[in-house]
Amino acid sequence: MFFEKINNLFIGRFTDLYHNTTLIHGISTRKGGVSGDPFTSLNLGLNTADSKDHVQENRRLFLKSAALSRNKLSIPQQVHGDHVKCVSEPGFQSETDAIITNSRDIILTVQVADCLPIYLYDPENRCIGLVHAGWRGSAVKIVSKTLHKMQITFKTEPENIQAFLGPSIGPCCYEVGPEIIVKFSTKSINNGNLDLWRCNSEQLIEAGVNHHNIIISRLCTVCHPDLFFSHRASGGNTGRMIAYLGLSE
Repeated sequence: MFFEKINNLFIGRFTDLYHNTTLIHGISTRKGGVSGDPFTSLNLGLNTADSKDHVQENRRLFLKSAALSRNKLSIPQQVHGDHVKCVSEPGFQSETDAIITNSRDIILTVQVADCLPIYLYDPENRCIGLVHAGWRGSAVKIVSKTLHKMQITFKTEPENIQAFLGPSIGPCCYEVGPEIIVKFSTKSINNGNLDLWRCNSEQLIEAGVNHHNIIISRLCTVCHPDLFFSHRASGGNTGRMIAYLGLSE
């Protein structure tokens, strides 16, 4: 993953997706906004304790820099569950943590600040999915369920899927308790730390995705406080980034 500077903002890009002219994608960073501590500075989360005026201005700056239309955004509520929704219109999606579409008029989004954003692309059937996967979503295999929904809805074949795992809290920093450890395979736990990257990669491979088609950014949100918001590192009081994925017109 690299970071493209646009105006005063930095937008994270996967090289393979960036060079694919049929797609629009990215993830915001914490740089280039107007919010003060502890939300410095590009906090895009309306469900935070930050000033709503600051967040709205940050969103305006971000949407302008990313060349995104507010009217095209699909925004899931994100309740750390396993509900996957196929969206045919933009707007708010209640109690949903993963969204899929084949519409060029929709930009899928998820908000993150340690949880893992997963981008899914089926080039054969021209459809996409975007997943919000924290430990709860990973434990109930939300990425597998998203892929299954794409199979049912768009006739996606798993071997055609390209998957991209964005910045999140990494296995270096994600210490969890025994009540969480028991929910995961031993391969996903190392010295009491949970590896969201490996866990979700394994679920994709088990579902039939070629391991060569899974790209992991390997950027830990805790280790890079200059770029990312981290719920864990901040003690719970921090901003949010937005990951997005769309089909170009």
